[in-house]
Amino acid sequence: MKKKLYNPLWTVLVLTIWWSILLTSCGTLSGDTLNEMEIPLYFHSVDNEESIKLCFADESKDIPYLDIDTAVALIERVNHEIIEDKNYALTTSIQGSVVTITRENQYPMQIDCDKDTISFYDFDAFFVPSWTSTVIDVLQPDTVFDGLILSEENSYSRFGSEVVFDLKKYGIDLIEENGKCYIPMQTLSDIMLSLPSYVCLLYNNEGVFVYEYGSEPGRELLRKCYEAQPKESKSDELAEFTYNELCMVMDYYYGLKESHGIENFDDFFAETALRDSLMSTDPGMSARAMRVLMELFIDDIHSGYLLNSWRIGMDTNVEGKIGKSIQDMNSSAMKYYAAREKFYPDGVPGYEEVGNTAYITFDSFRTKDKDADYYENAPTADTQDTVGLLLYSYAQITRRGSPVKNVVMDLSMNSGGDTVTASFIISLFLGEGAVCIKDTLTGAYANECFRADANLDGKYDEKDSLLDYNLYCLTSPISFSCGNLVPSVLKSSGQVTILGQQSGGGACTVMPFVTADGTILQMSSKNRLSYMKNGAVYDIDQGVEPDYVIQQPEHFYDRQALTEYINNLY
Repeated sequence: MKKKLYNPLWTVLVLTIWWSILLTSCGTLSGDTLNEMEIPLYFHSVDNEESIKLCFADESKDIPYLDIDTAVALIERVNHEIIEDKNYALTTSIQGSVVTITRENQYPMQIDCDKDTISFYDFDAFFVPSWTSTVIDVLQPDTVFDGLILSEENSYSRFGSEVVFDLKKYGIDLIEENGKCYIPMQTLSDIMLSLPSYVCLLYNNEGVFVYEYGSEPGRELLRKCYEAQPKESKSDELAEFTYNELCMVMDYYYGLKESHGIENFDDFFAETALRDSLMSTDPGMSARAMRVLMELFIDDIHSGYLLNSWRIGMDTNVEGKIGKSIQDMNSSAMKYYAAREKFYPDGVPGYEEVGNTAYITFDSFRTKDKDADYYENAPTADTQDTVGLLLYSYAQITRRGSPVKNVVMDLSMNSGGDTVTASFIISLFLGEGAVCIKDTLTGAYANECFRADANLDGKYDEKDSLLDYNLYCLTSPISFSCGNLVPSVLKSSGQVTILGQQSGGGACTVMPFVTADGTILQMSSKNRLSYMKNGAVYDIDQGVEPDYVIQQPEHFYDRQALTEYINNLY
């Protein structure tokens, strides 16, 4: 890593000149002037080709810096155009070596170039979207769900502790030159964008790419990024910076450190014999180490190695080793898929009635299409998104003359998805639902209470739930993430009976991030999905034990027999 360098004071003249410059600036000058370069910027789409000014302190130009004005403008633009938070605003003030950036909600962050620290008085409050009444965002703004879900007044938050990112500890330099503050682009991406917005910044020595995780424009951007010529090696500076930044982001953001027995990742990398490989200048060797790290040693399903760095190319095979959790999940998935295909060779219907029992089946929580207006056009049996399926199912279950007495939500092969959609499902079953998210870094949490307008009458009342029916939820080891959250909340309510096998867990939301050498990873973030009971917050990572165990996967999908079993439970 580049260190702050000072010109030797060989003569009084040099001293005089140096002192004069110092008085007109607000901090430390690097011995080597930063090199500026303007390169293409692709903002969220290959069609949005612009330009951005980068600065470099390393000779290889592998580690780009952004001046603070450019950084602030980029953060605001991401929130306005990608997150669609039009009220989001930042103001900047400078005092000496400290830059203070303040949100429109008056919560600040401070960047201290002398101390190499980034500090937050309240980390969660600084990053929360402007539309959210709680300190951590659980529900999206009403415009996304068009009034289908309403946050209740009894939602509340607990604020967290102050957070200081001690970058000096990781050898990460904040540079001040000629009165301006410069921050590594990768550090900006990791701290300011990856988790709150699911946006990452990629740099391939030819351009900067503002990449939204999982989006179609994001996939196009990645293809453009991989057009860069692969590199046989990394500079020593980049190899060291990549390792240091990886340690920093996982130390602060990995949400399961305690359960993994990890105090800090530098020690963990040494204890797993990964440190030297992760620090290698050979892009292939460090890539293999990252894959082994995520898929063997972390092995928590939510964490993973997503894509190679452009330095080794998209199609290069990076060998790794798979941990027991991933192996067990894959093995279970094969068994349950085979069992379901036996009974439903043409695919399982989203809604099905067998005698007096309705079955609602979906394998992921697919968010509602922004353009779909279910008040104007009611969903049908062919509706693809999960909320549409649930609204259609509710209408069928409650229709005049319906034979339905039991309702089974089949999450046996559900691997997760959108948390707002999960919230809608909870409310559909229970009337008023609640989801709690806890920040493992700060100790803050938000308990969001909500109601869904299940009958599409524009009112939120007792008619919008299925509590008049016998309610069941079918789970298996594949029921993961939101597929684990929903049965956790339903079981804790005492209103829903859980059938099947213990669910697969997965408490922490996913955080995508990009290493400084361009490798794309994801990990279980510091935001942990939980449920609240008797005023206490409960972790759901261990999964939910069923009230009634179903041993064989085939018995999950023989719905004639399962319906008879359910009717004989009482």
